[in-house]
Amino acid sequence: MRKILIIGIVVLFCSLCLAPLTTALSLPPPQSISMNFEQAVFRRMSIREYTNETITDSELSTILYNAMGQRPDGTRTVPGHNGTFSTVLYVLTPDAAYTYAPANHSLVMYKPGDWRKVVGYQYPNATLVLGLCYNTTQANSDEAGLEIGQVCQNIAFTLNALDLGGVVTGGLPPAIDRMGIPSGQLGLIVLPIGHPLHPYDFKDRPMWISHMTRPTQHDMNLTAVLLQRTETTNLTGSLTQDTVDLLVWSAYGFSPYFDRSDQDLNAIQRHRTVPSAHAYYPLIIYAATPDGVYRYQPNLLKSIGRPADMIGLPILTYLRTITDGDHESELAAASDQPAIATSPLTLITVLDSSKTDDTGSNYTQFWFLEAGAAAHTAMLQATALGLQTLPATPIDTAAIQSLLKTTPQQTPVAILGITGNH
Repeated sequence: MRKILIIGIVVLFCSLCLAPLTTALSLPPPQSISMNFEQAVFRRMSIREYTNETITDSELSTILYNAMGQRPDGTRTVPGHNGTFSTVLYVLTPDAAYTYAPANHSLVMYKPGDWRKVVGYQYPNATLVLGLCYNTTQANSDEAGLEIGQVCQNIAFTLNALDLGGVVTGGLPPAIDRMGIPSGQLGLIVLPIGHPLHPYDFKDRPMWISHMTRPTQHDMNLTAVLLQRTETTNLTGSLTQDTVDLLVWSAYGFSPYFDRSDQDLNAIQRHRTVPSAHAYYPLIIYAATPDGVYRYQPNLLKSIGRPADMIGLPILTYLRTITDGDHESELAAASDQPAIATSPLTLITVLDSSKTDDTGSNYTQFWFLEAGAAAHTAMLQATALGLQTLPATPIDTAAIQSLLKTTPQQTPVAILGITGNH
């Protein structure tokens, strides 16, 4: 009897000690963000310097829900990769490290202690640190990169809409290894976040030199875009050239805003719709319509200028014709989605390895992350216009390279079909 009593006391003690490790902490409902989607894209920028002001529970709830939360219909605020979700999102606070549970919008204790400066050592003044990892049984590194790129974009848009800021950081080995994560997971990105030390300060100075239409703003706010994004296999309809221009721009273009925040650690003054490791921007966006296939030039002056735009160069942008005629059926045959054949606009993202400064194959996951961010932004832009999209995977890369007239170093990594208006 005494032995049973002792065992019972030990079990009770262990359960009390371990309970916080498995207990879900409910988050308040996420805020509704009134800022329209294009405004959030115009303002997207990396923030590296922070005040010591705390992030409220309501703000954190909104960031996490928008990042990859479960929508009322059971889907997520990101499409994932082929309908699967491999991302594991860690939230590092002053008290502990948690994982985010999208299904019930809660935090689950992972490990006690303050891991922020250990994992987010590059920017130790950040109020909170997010760690984006992936489950290796659900995705390989490139597939995970595409999905985590979607999540990072949602976080970036939400941060700037809340007047918060963050910066996507990556490295090898992953910084989150310093905290320790389960053996079935691999780290990819660490994202420090906080209140900007230098408040956002933009001037609308497009200096637009182009036959392409200047990006315009629409009424749908960021929250509505994240909740209404949908995919379809019915890719029909037609698009005006103005709409094509806006969708292409959203994937990889330059903001019409000129940054005047005067950050000490960020000299770039004309930001782009997506971030890029080391500001390499090694992707090429191609657009296929019923009239032809085109290569997008985001800014000719930037391509022949400095790696970082420190003077706010004018935007000299255009679509260069690669070939005339409707080649959507060829793209469909070379992808895993036959519906691409009827798409009024298909965006093809190509990785140009010659622009990655010989970073090696281990770094490819970061370029897939950039490709995921680019395609996801175009998906959200399509939603803001009342359109739907269909992500596709290149299957016959040689056929796509032949159609696009690329070099051997330029490899297709993502395809996105977009519906038209009826």
